[in-house]
Amino acid sequence: MFSLCDEHNLKATTIHQAKGKVGFQVSGKGAAKLFSREAGKHVVQRCPPTENKGRRHTSTVTVSVLALVPEREFALNKRDIETKTQRGHGPGGQHQNKTDSAVRMVHVPTGTTVFVNGRDQHANRREARRILESRVANIHDSVQRSQRAKAKREQVDGGGRGNKIRTYNFIDGRAVDHRSGKKTSKLKQVMKGRFDLLT
Repeated sequence: MFSLCDEHNLKATTIHQAKGKVGFQVSGKGAAKLFSREAGKHVVQRCPPTENKGRRHTSTVTVSVLALVPEREFALNKRDIETKTQRGHGPGGQHQNKTDSAVRMVHVPTGTTVFVNGRDQHANRREARRILESRVANIHDSVQRSQRAKAKREQVDGGGRGNKIRTYNFIDGRAVDHRSGKKTSKLKQVMKGRFDLLT
């Protein structure tokens, strides 16, 4: 991974590592183009040094390539918000019960509603806006997480050996792309990022 990025003047940083899983962040010019076709199942065939009977070992590595989600800068559009005032209720004296101090704020696109009841209408508006932005932002984040999870599932397709996109055979020194059907004996070059040899 890192040698591949070095070959293309890209920066790779390990952002997550657990048993059987590694996450990298790759940045630099051409990163998206280089990795866009790498999502899916990669099959590796090799004969480990510890294998004394020469048996072939086959492993599957699933790769998902997702765009980095930028830090949230979330602000509601005023045109998407409906604000209504009404008489307050509950404890607070006659002023609250006889003036339109309570605020009901609705984010129309999501249907999210916030009601703030208090003596000060201006303070209620500020608090309603703060709560509404927080709730809508959480909805927005949830949708993004769901979309990314769906994209990842579609890319790795469960992690089995079916629907593989490429096989790297270190025993015979060759590689094959199962989408284009092309093969090459220049495995070392493919491992350095010469994916054009298989397209």
